[in-house]
Amino acid sequence: MAASDISVRDTLKLLDASFEPFTAGVSNGLYAFWLGSGISFGRAPSLRILVGKVVEFVRSRINHADPNCKFSRTLQEILNLASASADERARSKFDEPFASWPDQDAIAGRLVNNYSKLLGLNVDGEDMDYLLWNVIDVGATFADPAMIPDVEHLCLAALSLEGTAPEMLSANWDPLVERAVDTLTGGNVALSPTVVARPADLQLPRNKTRLIKFHGCAVKAQGDPGQYRQWLVASNDQVAAFCTQANNQGLVTALTHIVGSKRTLMLGLSAQDSNIQGIFNKAANELTWQLGDPPPSYVFSEQELGMDQRSLLKNVYRDQITPANLTAVIEAARIQAYAKRLLTALLLDVWSRKLQALIPLAPGPLPLAERQHLCAGIVSLRNHLADAAEPEIDFIDALLDRFGRACKLLRDGQIEHPNVRFEPITNDVVTALPGNPALGALGLREAAVALGLVGMGLSRDDWTVEAEALDRESGVLAVTGKGAAAARTKVYLTASAAGAALLRSEGHLVETESPLLIQSQRLAVPMTRSPRGAAGRTGLPKVREISISTLLQTSSTADELYEAFRQELAL
Repeated sequence: MAASDISVRDTLKLLDASFEPFTAGVSNGLYAFWLGSGISFGRAPSLRILVGKVVEFVRSRINHADPNCKFSRTLQEILNLASASADERARSKFDEPFASWPDQDAIAGRLVNNYSKLLGLNVDGEDMDYLLWNVIDVGATFADPAMIPDVEHLCLAALSLEGTAPEMLSANWDPLVERAVDTLTGGNVALSPTVVARPADLQLPRNKTRLIKFHGCAVKAQGDPGQYRQWLVASNDQVAAFCTQANNQGLVTALTHIVGSKRTLMLGLSAQDSNIQGIFNKAANELTWQLGDPPPSYVFSEQELGMDQRSLLKNVYRDQITPANLTAVIEAARIQAYAKRLLTALLLDVWSRKLQALIPLAPGPLPLAERQHLCAGIVSLRNHLADAAEPEIDFIDALLDRFGRACKLLRDGQIEHPNVRFEPITNDVVTALPGNPALGALGLREAAVALGLVGMGLSRDDWTVEAEALDRESGVLAVTGKGAAAARTKVYLTASAAGAALLRSEGHLVETESPLLIQSQRLAVPMTRSPRGAAGRTGLPKVREISISTLLQTSSTADELYEAFRQELAL
């Protein structure tokens, strides 16, 4: 199946098979995410549009009465760069818009392949970056407030907030990753990635994720051109000098260290730029990753590896690659799923791995081997969600909104900050979860057990599981039993009796709908409100409440725990 068409579920099947060590590595923060223009395709302007903009700008400023017009000379250089034939030149009328030239597509296509050389052309008497700064207008074009994050950026933002993407390295000028984090967190600067767009920024205090934009940042250049304009890398000569330029060595050293200390995941990045090749080559000189050691050291989100990506592998592995193993090395480095699909699958897998890691930490006598049935239930839920997943913005928006709401209701029993769309399970990598002292108070361990039980029922075909809407009175999810009289039941998860009280008082939980309220901790002992209660049955349905903590204390096998849970559910 093609990398552009593979489903999220089939992507997970790939990851569960030969790439399982890779996904485990991602969940433990072992990978640096190297990001290229492919992840912003459809959001940032295409090279074809930008090339046309440059040609038309230069053409429109030609003074046809001046035989020495600098813009005329520049346009001739552009046609030379495009290898325009004599016939193409004859058909190219300098006094007519570029869009009307009969050969515009062919010329523009060749210029796209020489984009960095195009931006390296100089216009007499103008600044060296004239075509980039004045014509492309990198600030207005790539920092456009109307440009909104796509699936890739939102998934990267969620992985950042989950603590599993500590280093992102981007060749992109756009601010879409940063905007994605802002839109999920309500603009909380403490959660934003620390953006490095020049060597001096490496000394900034860093947040959980550091985003090194080694070709510069449009937002920073637009906001403070005196400090950041010079660090915009666009032209071929800038790329060529990147690794040797004296005032750039701090950035080179940082990038080299990351390549040597973090495994590499490349998303939408061809690795064709010589500075990228140089960084990886320099890192291999200092510290070489061993071929075959899990998890894989270099992974590319591609249908087929390009020539530059294959060259990178040869340069970093060096004499570890032989004619006998070259094909296998290339195959092992390629995940045939493009970024939208791969990142969606990785996000679902990180959530699954965190929940599975929390299950053994829940207090209670249930043996570890028995808890594996609960972990399998989590995987069933993950796969059930993946079956419905679409790598499209509407699905990802809804997924993150629902997940964030569920986390808020679990922790707080209310939506205290409605502008905050997403909250992570925790910002710990999976291996660090046992060291988080707040797990008990947050109810996370028991919530993971509860979801494992829901997943066990799903896999045993005892009930179906559906998403809930995002209304105030919606549950976290809904389950429906398989009996003829089974009704759809809203399910709520909250940590404590205090959270349960808030669910009621804030209007999230409607008692008359007979929902299921799952609490992590012990249920509160009900207090008599009046010495004269209602006589007999009132006929009013009521909330079914379950304490996972209590169930865990009384179960010695997963089947016992499941049966007790199923009885309480009373579907």
